[in-house]
Amino acid sequence: MKNRNWLKILTPLVAAVFILSMFSGIAAAQNPKEQYDNAKDQYQILKTKYDDARKNYQEARDNFNSAKQNFKSARSNLSKYELMDKTRDYLIRSIDYMLVHLDIQKTRVDAEKDYIPFDAVANIDTHITQLNDIKATLQSANTSQELSDAARQLDNTSKEMNLEARYYAGIIVNHRIDQFLLKADNATRMGTIIQRLKDQGKDVSALEGYSSAFDTFLSEARTNHQNDLSLYGTHNGFDSNGVVTNNQDALAFLREATASQKDTISKLRSAAEEYRDFFTEARKMLPGPVVRGTGKLEANGTGSANIRGNVNVTLTVSGNATMTVSSNAQVTVDGTGTKEVLGNGDVRYQGFGSATVTGSGIRIDISGDNMVLTAEGSGSAFLRGKGTYHTEKGITVSGEWEKVN
Repeated sequence: MKNRNWLKILTPLVAAVFILSMFSGIAAAQNPKEQYDNAKDQYQILKTKYDDARKNYQEARDNFNSAKQNFKSARSNLSKYELMDKTRDYLIRSIDYMLVHLDIQKTRVDAEKDYIPFDAVANIDTHITQLNDIKATLQSANTSQELSDAARQLDNTSKEMNLEARYYAGIIVNHRIDQFLLKADNATRMGTIIQRLKDQGKDVSALEGYSSAFDTFLSEARTNHQNDLSLYGTHNGFDSNGVVTNNQDALAFLREATASQKDTISKLRSAAEEYRDFFTEARKMLPGPVVRGTGKLEANGTGSANIRGNVNVTLTVSGNATMTVSSNAQVTVDGTGTKEVLGNGDVRYQGFGSATVTGSGIRIDISGDNMVLTAEGSGSAFLRGKGTYHTEKGITVSGEWEKVN
């Protein structure tokens, strides 16, 4: 075959070989710390494999581009055979890179399998088999046409993997939104606080405004989320097992569904801002001990404690307790119980016996019975319920928690 014709075949081959970002959606749907909290060793193995595969892929890509330039300049049989070898290596390294991506995706999807209504791991295994088959074909290919055919097959497979990965991610996002909405009954607590302050003769107009805006955004989010669920219920372009049946239909569905989910999440964020502003204002109006400074706080009792700052907190409970911490906190818990990642990235622990929480600029919200806590560092603490507290160093205060009516 003439070199000019071979280069003509090479052009679509080069266009076919591009590694898609198949996992950005999955990453967005999860907290990386949570994904690997119980599989750190496995994560490190996957990370090492990923780094090695990426390095090999980048080197093969650079060698391919160099050989392509040599072929264009020399147009000799020698440069042609060099380019074929570099093309084969580039494609094989691309497959190795994609296989590592799929290993990571399997780990992430398996952690969320309870929320995906089909066997996504089996679908990923199918793609792994397809990639290994293409790799074997490339290793035995002797002509430019065989390389080109394998590259086109690789392109088709990678597009299907990308679409299916985005589909899995969207299902997980819907589950997270569902969980956030289920927890939104905290609006009732807002009403209780408003009524309490109103009974005390306080001006609650600002709080009522925050509460009303929260309800509005939440209602809009619920309505919009029904559209999310309706789109995923139809799942155009995918069959009931999550496999792509039509690339164009699947891409159109994912674009529409992703835009709808972004709108839902935007409304939930607005609701969360109103919720935060409500309690920021409410704390200014509520009586009770707000302890600020640098030093040590010791407290015990039944009720709730809200701690903010650069702190090290130890806590033990002999009754039921719930603790919610910001995502930047380092947490160790003992005892049995549950752990849940909330929609905003915070982590909620329930049913534990003791805990240690450390970090800078962290948030800790604790409620429960018979709590004994010690907080050291700088920041603030707000205590409500029945109990006693004592602080040392920067501020020395002793007293009782604010009583809950």
